[in-house]
Amino acid sequence: MRALFILLLTLPFSTTFGQIDHWETVIHASDTWRYFVGTTAPDPNWKALGFNDATWPQGPGGIGYGDGDDATTIGTTLSLYMRKQFTITDLSKIELALLHMDYDDAFVAYLNGTEIARANISVPGEPAYNDVADGWLEAQMFQGNYPPEFTLDQATISNLLNQGNNVLTIQVHNESLGSSDLSAIPFFSVGINDASFTYTQVPSWFIPPVTLTSSNLPIVVVNTNGQTIVDEPDIIAEMGIIDNGPGIRNYTTDPYNDYDGYVTIEIRGQTSQQFFPKKSYGFETSDQFGNDIDTNILGFPKEEDWILNGPYSDKTFIRNTVAMRMGRDMGWYASRTQPCELIINGEYRGVYIMMEKIKRDNDRVDIAKLTVADTTGDDLTGGYIFKIDKGNDGGWLSNYDLYTSPLEKLEFQYVYPKSINILPPQEQYIQAYVDSFENAIASPSYHNSAGKRYTEYIHLNSFVDNFIINEVTKNVDGYRLSTYFHKDKNSNDGKIVAGPIWDFNLGFSNCNYCNADVTSGWMYDVHCDDENPFWWHYMRQDSVFINALSCRWNYLRSTTLDLGYLNTYIDSMATYLDEAQQRNFAKWPILGNYVWPNPSPYPTTYAGEIQNLKSWLQDRITWMDNNIPAACDPTGVATATAAPPIELYPNPSQGMVQLTLPAGTTAQVVVYDVMGKQVYKTATRGPLNLSHLSKGSYQVRIFLEEQVHQLRFMKQ
Repeated sequence: MRALFILLLTLPFSTTFGQIDHWETVIHASDTWRYFVGTTAPDPNWKALGFNDATWPQGPGGIGYGDGDDATTIGTTLSLYMRKQFTITDLSKIELALLHMDYDDAFVAYLNGTEIARANISVPGEPAYNDVADGWLEAQMFQGNYPPEFTLDQATISNLLNQGNNVLTIQVHNESLGSSDLSAIPFFSVGINDASFTYTQVPSWFIPPVTLTSSNLPIVVVNTNGQTIVDEPDIIAEMGIIDNGPGIRNYTTDPYNDYDGYVTIEIRGQTSQQFFPKKSYGFETSDQFGNDIDTNILGFPKEEDWILNGPYSDKTFIRNTVAMRMGRDMGWYASRTQPCELIINGEYRGVYIMMEKIKRDNDRVDIAKLTVADTTGDDLTGGYIFKIDKGNDGGWLSNYDLYTSPLEKLEFQYVYPKSINILPPQEQYIQAYVDSFENAIASPSYHNSAGKRYTEYIHLNSFVDNFIINEVTKNVDGYRLSTYFHKDKNSNDGKIVAGPIWDFNLGFSNCNYCNADVTSGWMYDVHCDDENPFWWHYMRQDSVFINALSCRWNYLRSTTLDLGYLNTYIDSMATYLDEAQQRNFAKWPILGNYVWPNPSPYPTTYAGEIQNLKSWLQDRITWMDNNIPAACDPTGVATATAAPPIELYPNPSQGMVQLTLPAGTTAQVVVYDVMGKQVYKTATRGPLNLSHLSKGSYQVRIFLEEQVHQLRFMKQ
């Protein structure tokens, strides 16, 4: 792999590069710019240093539609072209340069005619004047956020920047003529290697760039070889991952020992992509030609589809991690997670969470593979993954109105098979199956015309656990968005399973609308922009569901949802992230500030964010204790609510597990470490010796007669 250009220091954390003494700004947005409104194409030479722009209008920036962040107002247009000439007095004094570009909706920037930055527009080469952005994006600074930053390293400066006259040119593109806003707010700053002062003071919001030299977290390094990562299409890039193992420090000078190869990568997310400067990424491990390759990453089972989730409004970084841990502790598949630190093209991007993308796979959503031959009989009955979410990935409409939203139908979207791959018989089957479930639950008797109860179509326990996780976290996106379901073949007990769970960045009181931040009240009953399916309201009136909920809640409160256990896990994650969070918040200085949709107050420290999470979670669980009926009839529940006879001996530190099992039965035992990685698996009929495990905290999951039980221990 081509070596990545990273500026290194001797310290694990610094905000200086090379021999930089201080920073100065050469171009401010408020400077006078020449501009051209792109109702037609500009002169083909408009980017050149020698182009005569005297006929272009001039005015201070930002330039746009004049909605509060623009000093020069222009009329409706699909594009805007800007030029600013400037002089570099002594090139030898410049170690690094930064372009900060606040924009709405897309831009491409050029230095002396060569592209140096691009965002949200994926047409190759120089976009035409009437090309549109890939989608709608909001400018950041008027929201109180840091503007997007683009680094020009020493090699780029040497190749492109002149001693003497230079020109910065920028083209900005709208997502449509009907868009309500267009903004262009650029800044160009340089790092000076001595105490001399030549240009102007940096803006008050300016933060020197952060460099990473070592971390206790794995380090992910991406090199795009001059390409810009956009929403679509994905690009082929190089990726290296440094992970020397638990307790061993990772240095950026270390070899790429976890992964060293190629990926196809793109920006992902919807609201986060539009509003947050810190982007999330989806990528597939591949060869140099972009062909997918299944790979083990950070101890996860082998696959090709991965996500680098970039928590921004979640200032704890762990909301998704805690929720996924809850799901796994309850016995369901939920994405494995691993915090890491990310560098892209030499620029430090902050703390990220490596996650598994929801996908049909033996180690993810373990259901049958559907082929073009599976159009009849049992082969047709599974497997399927579908969801309720934003966007339009292809799917179908429910026959029923949304809860409290007459004439508005719930939309299901295909995940697997994708809408472009699913065959008509397969579409007809899964739609009819879901229709039968909805017909049954919509009936006062909970039975459809075929005489079947709604519980005959679903794994009731999965819906109970899905309800509990969404309510414990009071997830504002639960039920109505990012909500997945799957179904296996009938020969494999092919009922609808609620899950896998997904997207809890706005859970645990990280949302200031729809009552999501208060500890009381049911989230399923809240009327938000996208209404919840009617099923949950009807289930909550069904004695069978209520009994299953009560029994499950009673059991989980002494295991997965024990407050001592949850607080210990949260504290362990906070300790693990404590070093990296300092770098992240130096890069993204948002502690103590509002970031949509944070509820107040806004803690000024990372410890304060963690404490807020723990305090809210305790109050939320206490409220649910008082509002879920305590009575439980185990005979009416398919899954037992008490653990089998299991104990640790002679003491937990030795890792000896005693199992007393019914005669002739065998338990499957799986052991996970504190990060949720599977470290041991076996089948046993009796005592289990786990003393070979290294020191640390573990969870043991025991599968016995279709029941799942958990215990935890600390190996000393």
